[in-house]
Formats: sequence, structure tokens, C-alpha cells
Amino acid sequence: MKTFLVTGAIGGLGLEIVKNLVKSRKNRVFMAMRNYDKGLKIADELDGNIEVLQLDLSLLANIRNFLQKWDMPLDGLINNAGVQFVNETKFTRDGFEETIAVNHLAAFMLTTGLMPHLTGGSVLFMGSGTHNPNYPFGKMFGFRGAQYTTMNDLLEGKSNAQTTKQKNLDRYATSKLLNTIMAVELSRRFKTFSSYALDPGMMPGTGLARDHSRTLQFLWKKVMPIMGHFLPDTTTTRRSGKVAAWIMETSTIKNQSGEIFSYNKKPSKYVWKEVALNEKIGREVYEDSMKIIGNYLE
Repeated sequence: MKTFLVTGAIGGLGLEIVKNLVKSRKNRVFMAMRNYDKGLKIADELDGNIEVLQLDLSLLANIRNFLQKWDMPLDGLINNAGVQFVNETKFTRDGFEETIAVNHLAAFMLTTGLMPHLTGGSVLFMGSGTHNPNYPFGKMFGFRGAQYTTMNDLLEGKSNAQTTKQKNLDRYATSKLLNTIMAVELSRRFKTFSSYALDPGMMPGTGLARDHSRTLQFLWKKVMPIMGHFLPDTTTTRRSGKVAAWIMETSTIKNQSGEIFSYNKKPSKYVWKEVALNEKIGREVYEDSMKIIGNYLE
């Protein structure tokens, strides 16, 4: 029996990952989510070995409590949960800008805390081509690439953008850069488990547009899924979910720790290599993140 933990599985990509993992009766899947009751309903609807655990990734103390209770070997951790805002800057109760706190810091803390249980297992982070300033399709939606400065500045919500919307686009792209950096940096530091990142491509219909205007939500949920067959770098949650599960289950990539995959199972061609693969930046992000979560891991 293999054990997997998936965050952000209430719908979209996360739910598709769970569906694919539970196809094998040899897999046991834990869905960690803030909305515990909704998780139970999803688990009841799916036919598989699924358990639901309560986890609020916006609260570091909640993550600490979750880690203290986890007591079993883990074959795969899928850090899928993520948030994206548009017209307001949100802070967690810990005082951190929420996009960076949830998308990066929470995933980093969860991974770090579960390392003792991950021997021989794998960790998957969710990236995005939007982190690359040269990503042509990101520009179509207003992304200008990651704006990495320092972890402290990012968590304080500091930004050089002129509008709140641009600030939030930058924060999302930056969080995806940090996820990509972590997949690479962990592969350098640790050999007892494998770490990867997945760029799932544009997936119209997911919940990421929930804070956008009604018009954009309509286009994202109703129009673009149909047009997606004709748009470059556009796929579906079903396809990307299969690839995420493949990364977790296949034995053919065990010697490729640190790889950033695309939704077609090939290495992503949109990695901002100058930054994402930079060893100095990798060390900096890892060490600064460790300092921030240090008090919560004691």
C-alpha cells in the first residue's frame, strides 16, 4: 500500500490528481483541506481508499499541529493548493501576504516537516510558465513574470507595481517561481526523496479566476475551455492531473529529481533558467524560508 497526501483537492487539478491516484487499489490517498466537511462529501462520491484531514495552509500554527500528528511513511506529497487574488491585498493571521504565504511558505513548511516520513518518496510542487517574463501566453493575461526580491519583502506585501491587480499578478507568478526553485533546491540538498515541479499549463475552468470580474469568470469557465483546443499551451485539469499522478507513481524518473515537467510529461520549455536554476538564489530562498518557519517547527 502506497500513501499519498494531496493539498487543495476540493476541485480542479487537485481533485483530478486524487481521482487518478485512487484508481489503483494499492494507493491510499489523504486529502488535506481547510473545508473538512466538503472534503468528506468528495470522498464519499469517489470510489477509492480516501481519507480527509483538516489543514488550513494560511496558518503556520495549523500546519505545525498537522505535522505533529502525522506518524506514517509517505510515498508522495503533492503541494497542489494555491491562491490567486485580483483587486485586494490579503494577509494571513500570521501577518504574511497570503499568495506567497500559502503558495510557497506553507508548501515549504509542510514539505520540510514531512521529510522524516518521505524516505524513498517524492514531492511535487506546482509551477507555472507565468513565472517567466518571456512566457508569451502569460503576457496575454497581464503577467510580467516573477518579481523576486527577498522573502521578507514578499511576505510583507511590498511591490513596485502601480496597481493592486498587477501586484497580485506579480505575487502569483513569483510564488510559482519559488515553487520551481524549491523543487530544484531540495533535489540538491536531499537524496532520501525526490522532488519535482509541474507546469500544468493553462487550464480554463479552474477556480483560479474566482476573484476576477464576472465577465472574465464567464470567459474562463465557459468560453476558453472550448477555445482551449485551439490555443497554445492550453490543456485540461484531467490531462494535467494524470501527469501529476504519473510523476508520483512512475519509477522511470527516480533519477531525475529536480526536473520541472510540463503537462505533456516532457521537461518544461518555459523555465526561467537564469533564476529558477540559480544555486545562489536557491540557497537564499531555502535558508530565508527556514528562518521564517523555524519558530513554528520547534
